[in-house]
Amino acid sequence: MTVSLAEILERFKLEEEDVITIENLNPDELKGVEIKLGTNVILQMKGRKRIIDLGLLSIIFNKCDGVNFVKDFLNLNYSLDDIHRRYRVYTELEYFSLNCPPIVVDPDLAEVATKLKAFILSREKS
Repeated sequence: MTVSLAEILERFKLEEEDVITIENLNPDELKGVEIKLGTNVILQMKGRKRIIDLGLLSIIFNKCDGVNFVKDFLNLNYSLDDIHRRYRVYTELEYFSLNCPPIVVDPDLAEVATKLKAFILSREKS
């Protein structure tokens, strides 16, 4: 069952939970939408689960030319190994670190992204 982004965000308000579980999300609904960083969902389908920061995905989708990454990352038919083979990253934070700076959304996030980028680049060389 597909749940709209508006319904997901409303659930966060009503349930007052840190993380909610959903089965599906249409990535195109992120277009033009700003979501607070740390808005986490667990995407669960066909025995596979992935925790996702919707705020970070909305930045990647809207400001980092990462539409294809977001679509693939939300598609649980792709394993994290599949994501890594295609994008050289395992998470949305890694993708942000490699492909989005110098976008400064939050000073702490910018610092983490800079350090993570150095780690990812050294990991990929070995």
